Amino acid sequence: MRKEIMDSPWDFTLYEENNKKILDVVYCNSFVDYSRKFLLQGDELNYDFEQLKKLAEEIRNNYENYKDREIKE
Repeated sequence: MRKEIMDSPWDFTLYEENNKKILDVVYCNSFVDYSRKFLLQGDELNYDFEQLKKLAEEIRNNYENYKDREIKE
């Protein structure tokens, strides 16, 4: 079962599921808003709110660096 841990509206939501942390990053563009989910690893597992905000922005700006960690549903 997926449990919400932290939320920053229109930015990201952090979930925990099966002892894994998942960052749901919101992408806003002019016509459609959507989100993508990424598995957190290493030091990211202990990030605080501000660090997660920076990570979400980094993922939005550099998707290619994180696409191998994207969770497709």
